[in-house]
Amino acid sequence: MWRTIEKYGVAFCRYYLGGFNLISGLNYFVLFWPQPKVTDVTGNEFVIAAMDLNLFTYAKIFEIIGGACLVFNRFVPLGLVLLMPVTMNIFLVNVPWSPLPHVQLSVTRNLLMHLILLAAYANYFYPMLKAKTAPQPVWRDPSRIWRSF
Repeated sequence: MWRTIEKYGVAFCRYYLGGFNLISGLNYFVLFWPQPKVTDVTGNEFVIAAMDLNLFTYAKIFEIIGGACLVFNRFVPLGLVLLMPVTMNIFLVNVPWSPLPHVQLSVTRNLLMHLILLAAYANYFYPMLKAKTAPQPVWRDPSRIWRSF
């Protein structure tokens, strides 16, 4: 019973978070619905600075790529890594500065789903947690790239 709940729960989180980010990223370029506004002065300063630096464009490109990875179940750990800075920034901007409870709940839900997915795919990240490592240049054995697929 627990394995079934786990299987479908992880799949639900993957599809939901992936679809949400894919549509949100596409919305920046196509504009299906209006972008939310931050009403706090400090939040507006952050948003204006990010727009001046074109950070939103990069974030939305990462949302499209990462969301597609999650929706199509291809390169999911890479998609989760690409989406984590975006998820954290959205959480940190919206929770303290958005007066709308449904927005705060939505970004908190997305962060929680992201953390669940990172835990579900944790085995792919363990090799990065080694304290002391030696370089393994790709040019010594390029076939490792193809074997990883």
